[in-house]
Amino acid sequence: MSRYSRRTFLKVAGATAVVVACAPAAQQGGASPSQAKGLTGTITVSYPDELGVKPKYVDMAAQAVMSKNSGSTVKIDLQKVSDDIYYTKLLLTLQSGDVPDVFHFGGDSISELADAGYIEPLDSYVNAWADWKQYPDSIKKGATYKGKIWAIPYGLDTRWLYFRRDDLQKAGLPADWTPSKLSDVIAAATAVKSKVSTVTPYALYAGQAAATGARDHAFVPLVWAYGGEMQTSDGKWVGNSAAIRKALAYYQTVYGQGLSPKEILTTTKPWTAMRAKLGDGSLALLFEGGWVYGGWASKDQAGTQKNVGYLLHPTENGGPSFTIGGLGTCWYLTAKSKNKDLAWEWIKTWNNKDTVAKINIEDPHPVARTDSADVPEFKAQQYLVDSTKSLEKARFLSPDASLSKVTTVIQKATGRVASGDSTPDDAAKQYSADLKQAIGASLVVDQ
Repeated sequence: MSRYSRRTFLKVAGATAVVVACAPAAQQGGASPSQAKGLTGTITVSYPDELGVKPKYVDMAAQAVMSKNSGSTVKIDLQKVSDDIYYTKLLLTLQSGDVPDVFHFGGDSISELADAGYIEPLDSYVNAWADWKQYPDSIKKGATYKGKIWAIPYGLDTRWLYFRRDDLQKAGLPADWTPSKLSDVIAAATAVKSKVSTVTPYALYAGQAAATGARDHAFVPLVWAYGGEMQTSDGKWVGNSAAIRKALAYYQTVYGQGLSPKEILTTTKPWTAMRAKLGDGSLALLFEGGWVYGGWASKDQAGTQKNVGYLLHPTENGGPSFTIGGLGTCWYLTAKSKNKDLAWEWIKTWNNKDTVAKINIEDPHPVARTDSADVPEFKAQQYLVDSTKSLEKARFLSPDASLSKVTTVIQKATGRVASGDSTPDDAAKQYSADLKQAIGASLVVDQ
C-alpha cells in the first residue's frame, strides 16, 4: 500500500504545522564548503512526520547548510499529521502559490507532479553532484519521467511474500518453505485452510478498499508472474491479454475456494487488519510492503525473526522470482521556489551516505545509495541487507501520468472477480473497456 491514498487529492483537509528556523548540531554531507559559498536567502523545507523519525535528520541538514552559508536561513515546516492530511494540504498549497522550496512526497507521484508543473527537474544539479554515481541505474530510471530526473529518493520500497513458519508447519509444510512456482502459494494456503482452522490462509488484495495494494501487492505482480506486461515498450497500457486473464483467474481460485477473506473488499484500509493478522500469526500468507516488517519486529523482534519468513514473488513456471520496487518517499524541489540553488543544497546535504543509512535503520527500508549499504550499523541488520539485495531482482512500474486512473480500473476488475460478480474472461474484457474509457483508446492495446 502506498503511504497515502490518491483519493486524498480530491479532499479538502486542514493540517497543523510547526514552522521553525533550525539551529541544532551540525552534520556533514552534501557539497563541499567551497561549492556552497555564496548561497544566501531563505528556504522552507516541508514534510510530515507523526512518528518522530525524520526531524533530527532534517534539522542536521539545515544546520549544515546554514553553517556553510552564513547568509542563508532554512525554515522547517514539520507537519505533525498523517500523510493523507499532509498531502491534501500540500497539493492545495502547490496550486495556490505560497509554496515550500523543498517537500517530501511519494515517488509514485512523479508523473502527476511533473505534468502539473509543481516540481523542478533536477538534471543540471545531479549532473554536477559527485554523489549521484552512488545511485544505481534502476533508481535513476525510476526517478526519470519524460527524460528528466525529478526527485531524490532515500529509502526505497520493496515487497515480500511474507509467510508464518509456525502456521505452515502446523499445516505440514517445512519451516524453510520456498515456493518454486505460483501454484505452490495456493497449495500452501489450501493446506492451511484444511489443517489449521484458526488461521486465515492468505490475504490477496482486491477492490477499491484495497487502494494501491490491489495494484502493487496483487494484480501487477500476478500479471508479471504469468509472463505478461502492464505496458508495451512504447508506453501503451495492455488491456485484455493472456496474462491478465490468468491473473484474474488466480483471484477466482483464491476467493472462490475461501482462501482469502472477503472482508478485504469492504473494510476501510483492509491492509491494517491483514498486517496485524500476519504479525500475530492469525494469517499465514501475505504479499506486502517491505516497510511493514519493522512494525512487527518492534513489537516482538525475537518472535518475528523466528516465525515470519519473507520471499520473492514466484512465477508461473518456476522462472526467476522477483519483487516490486518503488522509490518510496522522495525529496522534491518546488518549481516555484525563488531560491532553487539553496533548496538543492539542502536536498543533497540531507542525502549523504550516513543519513541515508541511519534513517533507514530507524524506519526500515532498503537504501537508495549503494555506499549507505556499507555503513556498519546498516550491514548489521540482516533484514535490511536482504531488502536492499532484493532490489537486484526488482521490477518497477514506469512513471506515468495515467497511473492513478489505471489503478482505479485495476481495483474494479479485481473486485468484480473476487466478489464473484464476474468471470475472469468477462472481467478482462471489461478491464480493457474501462481502460480505454479512462485514459483513451489510443493508449490501450489488447494482446
